[in-house]
Amino acid sequence: MRKNGHDRNGRQRWQCDTCKATTTATIESRSRVSLLRAFLDWLLEAAPQRRPGCDAHTFRRRSAWCWDLSPRIHPDGVVHHVVMADGTWVNGWCLLTAIDGTDGEVLAWQWCSHESTAAYQALFAQLTPPDVLVCDGMKGILKACHEAWPDTRIQRCLVRVQRDTRADLTSKPRLQAGRELERLADILTRVHDADAAVRWGGALNAWHERRKRMLSERTYAKDTPDDPRAATSRGGWWWTHLPLRRAYLRLERLFKDGTLFCFLDPALNTLGPVPRDSNRLEGSINAALKRMLVNHRGLPEAHMRRACEWHCYMHSARPDPTRPASSNNTTRTPRSPPSMMTTTNQPSNPPSAPASTGTNSTTTPATPTAPTRSLNQHKMTYMPYMPKISWMTPLSTSLTVNTKKPRPILGRGFLRVPPQGFEPWTR
Repeated sequence: MRKNGHDRNGRQRWQCDTCKATTTATIESRSRVSLLRAFLDWLLEAAPQRRPGCDAHTFRRRSAWCWDLSPRIHPDGVVHHVVMADGTWVNGWCLLTAIDGTDGEVLAWQWCSHESTAAYQALFAQLTPPDVLVCDGMKGILKACHEAWPDTRIQRCLVRVQRDTRADLTSKPRLQAGRELERLADILTRVHDADAAVRWGGALNAWHERRKRMLSERTYAKDTPDDPRAATSRGGWWWTHLPLRRAYLRLERLFKDGTLFCFLDPALNTLGPVPRDSNRLEGSINAALKRMLVNHRGLPEAHMRRACEWHCYMHSARPDPTRPASSNNTTRTPRSPPSMMTTTNQPSNPPSAPASTGTNSTTTPATPTAPTRSLNQHKMTYMPYMPKISWMTPLSTSLTVNTKKPRPILGRGFLRVPPQGFEPWTR
């Protein structure tokens, strides 16, 4: 075969030396790689399907095999200083995502039906325990962090704390006490040093000293029989200012357990700055994922889930979608490019945590044996766990810590019935 010009579409023409027949056959591997890149450009960047020499229908027909590719990020054993984790809802499913808090690269993801403890345990099993976890503070992620990463400090997202306080007090509180407490919550994001954190704690304690009698007021059902709460109250009474009391107790608890101003701990800042919110995850990964789904609204549920997985994979460290993965490759160097596995109609990232799937078999996730730090932290030593903030002066003895053991969360696991076309998730 020798080269014999090009056809009208610009493709190379080849001619046989024996029979003089010509053909424009292309190399299959290069053609599939080019088509995969065009598919990802259309999926992630909203590029048009219509291309030179190929209409939209032909493009969809030729790229149909791309939906069967299942991207996956393999654990690299790197100890990240800060990890952010949160979930976003996609068509009735919840996608849990963990990113590096420094550069924003996606480290792992996990599909689940709701943000339960088992779902976050399956997500954390793919990562090495970090120094700090930035999260929204829901019960599922907190319990999973204490069980999977007992030596990891927790930093509550201050923006989420402000949002929860505003949900209890409304944006325009009716009571003067509510307006004062909301102002204290609004200045949380303006605290930048330890002295300001101590002054904020003093202001919260002073507010409680002025309003503690108001917080302890009760309303009895016998005095207000027409109130709907009189029929549902168990003890015949309820807190008169329950939303105000709930907002204060939340701020008091977070301040005492050290998760409100963990980012100001000088021992943690020696390894790098600690973010005080999860805006990098919400604004960079989740917001872009929702925009992608809006651009491709109308996708089937299986394609929608696959599109979310490709979105997370392409935001990981040096993604290479054209590089096939080796199923037997278990030893990886730190920060090596994630690989891509080829499967058919099977969701990626099967749950590695024990869940109720109808069988009695359970598996224990393997722990990386030789954790290493990222390139800018490879000379640092691992940060020991500090259960209390020793650099903050105690303010008052009225701030107490709740030592009651958490009630175990019962349930059937976190997997719901998979959609039609997907096989059950098994390990």
